[in-house]
Amino acid sequence: MAQYIQVCDEEGEEPIEIPSEDDGSLLLSTLAAQFPGACGMKYRNPSTGNFRGIRLSEGMLHPPDGVWGNFTYIVVFPKGEKTF
Repeated sequence: MAQYIQVCDEEGEEPIEIPSEDDGSLLLSTLAAQFPGACGMKYRNPSTGNFRGIRLSEGMLHPPDGVWGNFTYIVVFPKGEKTF
């Protein structure tokens, strides 16, 4: 089932809600339409305080543990190429 995922380009910024696909995945092209140059996403794990990367496979980002939840995800850009 499609859902909206909260995404921002920097931690603490106001997020944009981006729609997932019906299977729950997020197309990298959908992410890149809002954040040009994006190559992935990460989020802060509340139990450890560390960042966790989101799995990317065949152009699709997959939710951690099968659900996006109420996390705010942060866009990952290639090092040295942030476009904002």
